[in-house]
Amino acid sequence: MVYLDDLILQPFPGFTKDTLGFLRKLKSPKNNNKTWFDKHRDIYESSVKDPMRLLIVSLSGELKKLDEKILITNKSVFRINRDIRFKKDKTPYKSHYAAAFTFDMIKRPEIPQFYFHLSPDELIFAAGQYSTDTRIMDKIKKKIYKRKEDFLKIISDRKFNTDFGGVQGDFYSKLPGRYSYVKDEETLESIFRMKNIYVYRTYPPDIALDSGLVEVIMKDVKTTYEFNKFLYYN
Repeated sequence: MVYLDDLILQPFPGFTKDTLGFLRKLKSPKNNNKTWFDKHRDIYESSVKDPMRLLIVSLSGELKKLDEKILITNKSVFRINRDIRFKKDKTPYKSHYAAAFTFDMIKRPEIPQFYFHLSPDELIFAAGQYSTDTRIMDKIKKKIYKRKEDFLKIISDRKFNTDFGGVQGDFYSKLPGRYSYVKDEETLESIFRMKNIYVYRTYPPDIALDSGLVEVIMKDVKTTYEFNKFLYYN
């Protein structure tokens, strides 16, 4: 177990092959149960949970240099337990380990945020408004329309598109009537048909087995910083 005093002194060393091995085994239905998890809890603590805590501390220092309003703490890490109350899939554990962070507050899944997770298959980094919360999306779209030149400049940035391939989202089958005011603006109409708006990219999982993961995540945070800040702030 890693304690607070240790976290202050220790740099993030990278995850290990044991991390990926644990997540890979947890992905198997025969292992995804409390009995197996409890039997291997020591591996979870030492190879999954403790390195993530060190990663969060390292990221915290770097994020403060970029913007002191971006908050990341141990509370930014998602529980590995799945909420199965309303799911057909009743397996109790996720086979990835994730964290999210945003401006001014600890993560809230309904608002724009930066996100990453490690699984045995990949490392994913994402940014934007993944939730389809209509109230928040309507607020974001009003801002996009009001400041469309600023927004279009952000999403047309060459590095932003090279690294992330442009904005994505789940689409309505047609433009909702409440957004009819953008009907004759082709680029905006495509954006306004989205139920959510985000970007993401993937890496091989082995990229996490090195202290350089801090730089990888920070590079992507910097590339998506203006995009996420635009979506977040009123």
